[in-house]
Amino acid sequence: MAERKNENQQRINTSLIGQNERIYPVLRHAGLVQKERERWVYQPHTADTVMLYALDQGDGYSLIEQRMLQEAGWSEEELHRLAMDNLQQLPFTVKTQEVGGNRIHFISPADGYAASRILLEPLLRDFDRQKTGDTLGVAIPHQDVLIVADLVGDTGAHLLARLTYDFASKGQVPISVLPFFWEDGELTPFLVVSHGNETHIKRSPENEKR
Repeated sequence: MAERKNENQQRINTSLIGQNERIYPVLRHAGLVQKERERWVYQPHTADTVMLYALDQGDGYSLIEQRMLQEAGWSEEELHRLAMDNLQQLPFTVKTQEVGGNRIHFISPADGYAASRILLEPLLRDFDRQKTGDTLGVAIPHQDVLIVADLVGDTGAHLLARLTYDFASKGQVPISVLPFFWEDGELTPFLVVSHGNETHIKRSPENEKR
């Protein structure tokens, strides 16, 4: 697969028939589907993100549309199962840095689906079991990186928030500038709120199980 693949807008070779092994889940900001909800095959992921599906074409991909699904005669459940099975089989490595007692893990394989690994719950559970800090944080600032962080207190949360914003500003396909706490299978977005000389962590009022 080509490094840093982008969406291919050309409608060529977009039949799903015989392409089972080329289908993967991708995450995007929810704003992508708001104007054309009936066009795309997607599932809600968090309040700000959605999961779509991609047909990999080597040097790029096409986001899968409802018409493509209908032409193939597939259900959305079949599509989702294929995409997740294929994602689980993609190899990756983890690079880890320690900053102020916080262990920051970067997953950024050059396959175009790095951020999609946030959908692999067993992977996040493994990181959660291994953590030595207070909380597990995750971030998907753009499609080519997943950040998983073993966080110590509010200082760790501040660090992850800064990293997420910085990475989102540099990625070709930004997804979310908000990081998340991952607690028992639930993603809780948070942000750093400043008031005068003080800052504090503000969590979303509702957890989002994904």
